[in-house]
Amino acid sequence: MRRTLLGAAVVAVAAAGLPALAHADSAGTAGAAWVGSCVSPDESSRACGAWRLRLRSGKQVTVADAAATSVDAAGRATDETGAFAVSADGRWIVYERGSDHRLAVRRAAGGRVTLLPKSLTRLGTDVLTVRLSPSGDRVLLEYDDTDAKEPGKIVTVATGKIVELSAGDDLEGFSADGDEVLAQRYNNDNTTTLLAVGLDGSRFAQVPPQVVINAAARALAADGRTVAVLAGERPRLRLYDLSTDRLAAAVDVPLPKGSEVYHIQWSGADRLTVKTQSGGDDKPTVVRVLTVDTATGAVKPVETFTFTARQHAWMTAGE
Repeated sequence: MRRTLLGAAVVAVAAAGLPALAHADSAGTAGAAWVGSCVSPDESSRACGAWRLRLRSGKQVTVADAAATSVDAAGRATDETGAFAVSADGRWIVYERGSDHRLAVRRAAGGRVTLLPKSLTRLGTDVLTVRLSPSGDRVLLEYDDTDAKEPGKIVTVATGKIVELSAGDDLEGFSADGDEVLAQRYNNDNTTTLLAVGLDGSRFAQVPPQVVINAAARALAADGRTVAVLAGERPRLRLYDLSTDRLAAAVDVPLPKGSEVYHIQWSGADRLTVKTQSGGDDKPTVVRVLTVDTATGAVKPVETFTFTARQHAWMTAGE
C-alpha cells in the first residue's frame, strides 16, 4: 500500500491496452484503489471515508463495508489505515470489514463476500499487511511484530486453510502463479538470505549478490526460483536463479525520465509489469504501469493513473 498525502480521487486514468486481460472481460476489474484523508486532533493525517475502486471500464465503485482505519489487539480504534489489497488481475479485493474488522474477500465488481478465519486478526489489524495472489485465490498476511514472534500466513480463500511461514522473515509477495512466496531474512553476520517458499514446504534459499538485495524492486516468477530485479539510477533488469545462485547479464530498460520504480510483478513467461511513480509533495502523483520484455528490455505502456491531493493511501492492482 502506498501511504501518502496525495489524491482522494483518481482524476485521470489513461489506458493503452491491457495485455493480461481480454478487453471484453476487463470491465469488472479494478486498476486502482484509494481512501481519503482527514486531519486528526493532533494535526496528523489519517484515512477516512470509504475505500473506492476505479474499474477499468472507467466506473468508480465504493466498497461501503471496508474500514478506513484499523483496530489494535484490544479492539480500540487506531489511526493506522485499514487493510486493503487488489489482486494483480484486478478481479478480487481483500479488505478489513468495518463492522467487526475481520478480513473479507470478494470480487472487485461486487458480489458474495467470503470471510477469512477470525483468528487472523486476533493481534489487531494495525499490525497487519495483506496481499492477494495474482488471481485472488490466496491471501498473504504479515504482522509488524517487533519481537518477530508472529509468523506470516498464507490463507486459501475457498477453504480457509492456513499455512504458516517462518517467524522473522520479511515477506515480499507471491510468485506469479501464487504457489510460492518471496521473502528475505537478515542474518547475524550482516548478510541477507533471499528465499522462495512453496505452499508445500519446498524452498530455495541463497545469499545473493548485492545487486539483487539492493534492487529497487524484485519479483518471483511462476517457476518459484527465478527472481527479476530492477536496479540502478538508469534501471537495468537482471534475472537471478535462486536454485543455482546464477545472475544473468543485465538488460537496459528505457523507463520514463524522472520516475521511480516502486513495484514489479511477472505477468507472463517473458514479461514483467513495472510500476513507476513521479510527482508527489505539492504535485499530483503520476503512476505509470508498463510491461517490459525480459529478454530485450522493450517497454510498452499499459495504464497511467493520476492521483490528486486529498488522499491518505492509494494502490494499484497487484501491490
